[in-house]
Amino acid sequence: MKTAALIYGRNDDYKENERLIVHITSLLETFDEVLYLDWGSDEGKGSVINEIRDKIPQTGRLKHFIIPPSIISQCFKGIENLPPVIGCFCFNILLRRCDADWIVCTTNDIIAPNKTLFNNFLSKADKNTFYTLSRRDVEYEDLKNIGFDNWRQYRDILDKESKPRYFPAKVTYNDVWSIINCCGDFQLAHRNIWNTIKGFEENMIYACFSDTNIQKKATLNGFNLKAEYDVPLYHLSHIGMGNDGSSPSKQVYNDARIWVETFDKTLNDDNWGFGETEIEYETI
Repeated sequence: MKTAALIYGRNDDYKENERLIVHITSLLETFDEVLYLDWGSDEGKGSVINEIRDKIPQTGRLKHFIIPPSIISQCFKGIENLPPVIGCFCFNILLRRCDADWIVCTTNDIIAPNKTLFNNFLSKADKNTFYTLSRRDVEYEDLKNIGFDNWRQYRDILDKESKPRYFPAKVTYNDVWSIINCCGDFQLAHRNIWNTIKGFEENMIYACFSDTNIQKKATLNGFNLKAEYDVPLYHLSHIGMGNDGSSPSKQVYNDARIWVETFDKTLNDDNWGFGETEIEYETI
């Protein structure tokens, strides 16, 4: 049984490098493989992975993809208010290039769960269920004060002292798919589910609701949906956590009515995730 975690980012100084180092290091310790995609970083700066390369484990299990600005401008020419990052495409590109049995799509603010705890959960997991694992919120400054190199000890303490985060969400009147707020921070499913539902909806190029949408997609395709609270993982606080406009990715929103309330089938074609296009990557 092979596991993989998929993440993406952009070298735009929005979040701290120390945060990403902890995130990738913890993922590499818990998962068999990690796929990282850099989306549209300025070619003068390059991917943030190049800045932290000597501070992350050299395991041969991190795949590093780069989608340059020139390609993005060609593919999305003429789209109004194009956001700096299009998460649905980032995840789909990685999903089409991942051969793991169990795949997590996550964000670069997470301290991954302990490998033993996670594998114990997977040993009982249902291949026909789409899971969203509930994060537990912690302060970035707390870890900074303790020392970023001490994240394992910090996680061990939190595993003993923290409580599950029960935070029901509802983005439209009839929404029964969100289950928890910020469901997209750690979404887990067997590869068969991701492929059957054709990943995230690629017409959802703006902020918000794509994670609720994909959970609805799972149910529309006959899969179960479940929130998991007993596998602790931790979200490091950052600016723009609310819908206050301070996040560069949250200036224009997807329409919740279209993508949650009335959505009934995928608009993705068989080429979702640019599946017919060869994309090079390096292994670190």
